[in-house]
Amino acid sequence: MKIELLEKTHNRQEFNCEEASLTDYIKNQVSQDIRKRLATCFVSVDEGGKVLGYYTLTSESLGRDQIPEKYIKQIPKSYNAPVILLGRLARDISQKGTGLGEFLLLDALFRSFVLSNKSIGAMAVVVDPINEKAVNFYSSYGFELLSDSGKMFLPMKVIEKLV
Repeated sequence: MKIELLEKTHNRQEFNCEEASLTDYIKNQVSQDIRKRLATCFVSVDEGGKVLGYYTLTSESLGRDQIPEKYIKQIPKSYNAPVILLGRLARDISQKGTGLGEFLLLDALFRSFVLSNKSIGAMAVVVDPINEKAVNFYSSYGFELLSDSGKMFLPMKVIEKLV
């Protein structure tokens, strides 16, 4: 399976997942976010170019008060923690049970790990799960809930072992 940057030639209009907001995003909002440099979008497509799944990556920072205590020593006192936000991750309903969601997640973590080692500093990947099912999905890969924000945190040291 191949994952690539979203292109204008990819068919997004047939994409449909269980979460209406994620379906709407890929169909109507993602191009604008890419143009404004708010996110990059990676897609899995079939032979005909139909989008089967996607995820977005964005740079972000977290305040020291949001970082789990066991990682706080890595952050100088006057700094926020640089992280990569896995903003959205979705797969088409036709792909349910195929493992595509896991494949997309692992690809996003691998890209984030490579970026953190070669291009930009980032100590973790952060997600903002859309529902309890997503919390359970991310938890199974080692993501930890952050206090008071609902976001989840996975340090690059853990990602290095996954990828």
